[in-house]
Amino acid sequence: MILVTGGTGLVGSYLLYELTRKGHTVKALLRPGNRPYQTRKIFNCFSSGNEQLIDQVEWVEGDVLDPFSLNQAMQGVDYVYHCAAVISFNPRELKQMIAVNVEGTANVVNACLENGIKKLCHVSSIASLGQAEKGEMIDENAKWKTSRTNSGYAISKYGGEREVWRGIEEGLNAVIVNPSIIIGAGCHPKATNQLFHNIENFIPFYTSGVNGYVDVRDVVNAMILLMESTITGKRFVLNSENLSLREFFTIAADILGKPHPRIALNGRLLGLIAWLDEMRGRLTASRPLLTRENVRAAMAKSYYSADKFRSTIEFTFTPIQDCLREAFRILEGNKK
Repeated sequence: MILVTGGTGLVGSYLLYELTRKGHTVKALLRPGNRPYQTRKIFNCFSSGNEQLIDQVEWVEGDVLDPFSLNQAMQGVDYVYHCAAVISFNPRELKQMIAVNVEGTANVVNACLENGIKKLCHVSSIASLGQAEKGEMIDENAKWKTSRTNSGYAISKYGGEREVWRGIEEGLNAVIVNPSIIIGAGCHPKATNQLFHNIENFIPFYTSGVNGYVDVRDVVNAMILLMESTITGKRFVLNSENLSLREFFTIAADILGKPHPRIALNGRLLGLIAWLDEMRGRLTASRPLLTRENVRAAMAKSYYSADKFRSTIEFTFTPIQDCLREAFRILEGNKK
């Protein structure tokens, strides 16, 4: 029996599809009052007849912030995939991110130890690897450096990863994956979907930033391969390609038949706009459209290496062009 946390998110939805398709018996944690509408849509994006697959998932009510519900959910479970997390670059949501990404992960680790779980797979992020020196390739050996420019999200994912390492020291078999920016079409109006929306409607701007990208299907398959292996006590960067934002937008524009991005944005100007928007958000008690953390992320030039994973398990990552083509196919299908 397998338990998945975060089963209504992007990675969790694709993971549930792949696990049920392979015939595994699966439970998924569902927060009180929520319904797996978005996950059902993801299942239906692949082929007809997948209603039968999602109906095989046993949805159990619970929350990573509720240790009692986690212990209840882990009854009869052998393996746990911890995908639940809050992703935000809004400093006002730092408290929530720390609660879910750090305290929630600590609760999952404790419940795994208490219930004799055979193995845990924790979905971390490249954000937990910290920031590299200019032009340096970032891999699993990167050392976290305390800095005022670290985003709240990065701090929370680093803290969550530390809880998993603590569990490993206490005898828990666990693996950690550090995906780069995950490309996949969910049904939520956030994350990469907003990026796709901007491209579809042609926003001609780009920044000088460089980042890593990976297909959500590759992330899921890598997680399953690691869980089915004897590997434990290790973490792996999952990354297909390092691309500038302009290169990424250009690939997407070619797929959609849209014009290429042509207007470079100035980091200082963006920073000023973000500061003003944050002030507006505080005054109106509304969510800012742009934050200084967004700007720093968009301007940073970060390069990631997945050589450790490739050398450990024979694996070929999907080219980003193919990732985007599939994501747009699903998004188009969801409009119908």
